[in-house]
Amino acid sequence: MVGQGVAGQGSATAIPANAEANYVTTLNCTSTNPWPAGPVKVRVDVFNNIRFPADGLPGPVIALIGSDRAKPVALEYTYDVTVRWKNLRTGRTGKVFVPGRGFTVKWQVDIHPGHGPVAFTIHQKLGALAFNPMVNPQYSSCSGRATA
Repeated sequence: MVGQGVAGQGSATAIPANAEANYVTTLNCTSTNPWPAGPVKVRVDVFNNIRFPADGLPGPVIALIGSDRAKPVALEYTYDVTVRWKNLRTGRTGKVFVPGRGFTVKWQVDIHPGHGPVAFTIHQKLGALAFNPMVNPQYSSCSGRATA
C-alpha cells in the first residue's frame, strides 16, 4: 500500500469550522505623529470568544489588535503599548505591556481577565526611530469594554 497512511489508536482533530473570534467593536486611538506629518490614526479591533488565542494561553481572552492601516513608508516608528484592565465581576486587575517597531504601527495584546465584563484602557507611546528609538515620544490613550 504505497501512498496511504495508517492510523493508530491516537486521534487528531482539525480546528472546528466555528473557531472564529467574536468581533466586539473598533476603538479610535489616534496619536500625534512623532514625525512631522499628520496624526497616526490607530484603530483597535476588539475580539472575544477566542478559542485559540495568539499567545497560546488558555481563555477566556480578549484580543486587542491595533493598526494604523497605512501603507508602509520610509520612516520607522517605535511604540510601547500598555493595557490596564479590570474584571468588573471579580475585581481582578492586570497589566500587559507590548513593545514594537515598524514602518507602520501594528500590535496585538491578549488579556486574560477571567470570565465577566472587563473594562480596559490602552496607553500608547509612539516615537520616531531616528538613529535612536523613541525620539519625540507622543502619548495617547483610549478605553473600552468587552465580556470575556
